[in-house]
Amino acid sequence: MPLPIAPLVVAPPTILPHLSDESLLRTVIDESPDIILMKNYEGDFLLCNSALARLYDSTPEQMIGKSDADFNPDTEQVKFYKENIQAIIRAGKVEVVEETSTDNSTGEVRYFQSIKKPIKAPNGQDRILVIAHDITELKRAYQVIEEKEKRYAYAMEAAGEGIWDWDMAANTVHHNRKWCDLLGLDSDLSEHKMDVLASLIHDDDRTEMMHCLKAALAGNGIYSHEHRMLKFNGQEIWVYDRGRVVEYDAQGQPSRMVGSISDITTRKEYEQRLAETKRDVEQSNERLEHLVNERTAALARVNQELKELANKDALTGVGNRLLLNSWLAKQVASLPIVIIMLDIDHFKKVNDQHGHKAGDQVLQSIAENLSQFAGYHNPVIRFGGEEFLLVLSEESIEQAHLMAESLRQHIEQLQPTSGISVTVSIGLAKGCCEAFDATLQVADKALYCAKNQGRNQVVVGLSSDC
Repeated sequence: MPLPIAPLVVAPPTILPHLSDESLLRTVIDESPDIILMKNYEGDFLLCNSALARLYDSTPEQMIGKSDADFNPDTEQVKFYKENIQAIIRAGKVEVVEETSTDNSTGEVRYFQSIKKPIKAPNGQDRILVIAHDITELKRAYQVIEEKEKRYAYAMEAAGEGIWDWDMAANTVHHNRKWCDLLGLDSDLSEHKMDVLASLIHDDDRTEMMHCLKAALAGNGIYSHEHRMLKFNGQEIWVYDRGRVVEYDAQGQPSRMVGSISDITTRKEYEQRLAETKRDVEQSNERLEHLVNERTAALARVNQELKELANKDALTGVGNRLLLNSWLAKQVASLPIVIIMLDIDHFKKVNDQHGHKAGDQVLQSIAENLSQFAGYHNPVIRFGGEEFLLVLSEESIEQAHLMAESLRQHIEQLQPTSGISVTVSIGLAKGCCEAFDATLQVADKALYCAKNQGRNQVVVGLSSDC
């Protein structure tokens, strides 16, 4: 059933970047039945959804900046949460953790399977993203099955079990007295050839039973099967036969299997009902696992979107310094580059005379035109308030100069917003990725030369000052 959509509560922009489609992320997070949260290293909530708020009898807004200790009375749980996320952040690896949490309104302990992913904020601070899937009902279903199997084991013990030990090399079966009594054999004989046992299996069940046994020997070594057997006097009974490989030979092949056999003729109907219940639980488990996989995939897609948004300037949509560092890390150190550094002339006057909204429109227009000039492979970076970088790879300084001059003239003719025209000063420098910082300093000096010489011009930087 869809959950009510609550406002998405996030920390300041330095913790979670601005979203171009925030409503989609809000829907995914707040309508998810899974608990979704983000914490810092100290365990304070930076983001949470309605599912977590309901568990703690609170609201997403009230939880931001607080920790589990403010809502959860179970100090052991709170201590575990904090130590666990800190260990995962230090390890730097995604972990899946099974843990419990106490419902603040009811006091009920709930079980969760939590996916915990350490991440870095744009400012480099450690964060952790947690997606917790409630497995309480699944746990309870398993407990029901375990309790039923325990009661069944007690019943088998009281009734007595036929125990067998199969030596595969000798093809003989050693067994106890109950095994002989169950099949009507001489109870003084503690050993029979496997061929004798095979001859007692009902003809209609023999093929399936042997197929199941061979599959167990070829697989995980665990065998169980229900089939009919013929007692030595010809009487037909239903048995539950099960075993496990306990020894392997030097070649890794099964050499010994032990197990037990019990008469389930009078309890067949009840055992079949129990098997059906168990199958229903297993199918439910598969559906839950499938749902977990779907939710995990959806959150992975959202996480990828967040990662992409973290590399973009929130106002203009071009790259930020994080994107620049990422781009440089992927390049060959010797790759020739030309840095074009651009600054909007008298930008403060635009804000003072026309307001910050108009200033934002100017920045967005400049960024859009820079992107068009840059092409797909050359990063455009908003480097400061009104400063932008364009990094060209494998371009000559002459070609870059022509591009920069064309860009300057183009911007001069623009009116980014009604009644406002702007000019730009541009500095150029040629270098390589390995010497990026030094090349940037040359471009920066060239930019200031352009501004000092009257603005609205392009200056090519040299190794020495202008």
